[in-house]
Amino acid sequence: MLKPSRPQLGRYYLLLSLALALLFPTPSAAQTEMGLEELITLALEQNYQIKIFRNAERVADNANTIGNAGMLPTVVLNAEQRRAINNSRQQFFTGDSQQANNASRNSSSIGVEANWIIFDGLAMFARRERLEQLAVLSRADTRFLVEQTVADLAQAYYQLQRETELLKAFQQSLDVSQERVRFAEQTLAIGTGNELDLQLARVDRNTDSSLVVNQSILIGEVTLAINRLLNRDLTAEIIPTDSLRLSTNLRLPELLESAQSNNAGVKQQRLAEMLAQTEIDILNGTRYPEVSLFGRYDYGRQVNEIGFLASSRTFGPEYGIRVRFNLFAGNRDKIARENAVILAESEQLRTSDVQLQVAQAVRAAHLRWSRSLELARLEQASLEAARAALEIAQRQLELSAITSLDFRIIQLNALNAETRFLEARFTAKNQEIELLRLSGKVLEG
Repeated sequence: MLKPSRPQLGRYYLLLSLALALLFPTPSAAQTEMGLEELITLALEQNYQIKIFRNAERVADNANTIGNAGMLPTVVLNAEQRRAINNSRQQFFTGDSQQANNASRNSSSIGVEANWIIFDGLAMFARRERLEQLAVLSRADTRFLVEQTVADLAQAYYQLQRETELLKAFQQSLDVSQERVRFAEQTLAIGTGNELDLQLARVDRNTDSSLVVNQSILIGEVTLAINRLLNRDLTAEIIPTDSLRLSTNLRLPELLESAQSNNAGVKQQRLAEMLAQTEIDILNGTRYPEVSLFGRYDYGRQVNEIGFLASSRTFGPEYGIRVRFNLFAGNRDKIARENAVILAESEQLRTSDVQLQVAQAVRAAHLRWSRSLELARLEQASLEAARAALEIAQRQLELSAITSLDFRIIQLNALNAETRFLEARFTAKNQEIELLRLSGKVLEG
């Protein structure tokens, strides 16, 4: 019979050592036991995308003022200083003449002017409402991102938990395979076993070792994704502490009602519809005259070396009312209003479409969740039966009442049952998180 070479054994123990190092890090390695709520708190504080959207929210809030809406007067200060040097020759009707070379003329002026539009067809109030809606829309955009980030983080967290539990299952299977190798070596040593059973046991042990190594790598990848969302050291280890619990009382009528009121996408679209209507109100203002009050105070002084006046000075106030009415602009205003009405109708249709899409998504997600929940129950029952069968098979193997091949089949059935159960439970949890996100309740969980 062929025996494994020393290089093969060396590679096996190297892989096993790596797997054990990943599974049981040394005390000096950074280990952090964290619950989902703690991770969400860190993400809301540190996530780069959330910070960017919150900055955009601050910009929208800063822009939401009556001054930006055109409700406040404008005040302008003008100041000017001029100096001119001219060659001049002047001939008068009286026969006299005047001539000068390099004659200078100095003038200076300063004035303050205020202008206040007091009526523009109520367009200023529509602009004010638009600024308020833009601020609300910015907050809705931030909430949409926050909800999506929380949902992504929750799914990644429970995936990390699933992969960690699956790693434990692989490790337990490896322990069983290692014990099987030990048992095969003992039986061979006392003459009751055979070389074939020993080699098959070693092959199965190496296969289980590979599963442990690959699973450890997968856990590292999921940890990287979580740390990126948290904006922390990508290599920092996360040990999940929350147990995965499945909700069983997600009622479809309540979810549908909540989605129409709280879904972030629906809220965003309704605000877009309101903005379109505000644009119509702003353009309607062009149908009316614009009335403004103005006032100014000027001071001016001039000194001439030639001309009728040697010097002059003027100062004083000026005020009045100004009316501006656009009589004809090539029908551009009319076309703009008509297009705004069409766009508003499109936004209304889009709102209805988004509401229908959300309702469809909630119904589909609820259907998938219900089926996943039932599947998780079935897989749990299968897992319990597979574990019981494995315990029986282990006792029978020790009594040589079962072949090594039959034992391996039972062992793999137990491992597959564990994998299917963890996958079914994780899928049901994912559907639960998606239902909460669609209904606008993900931040309440």
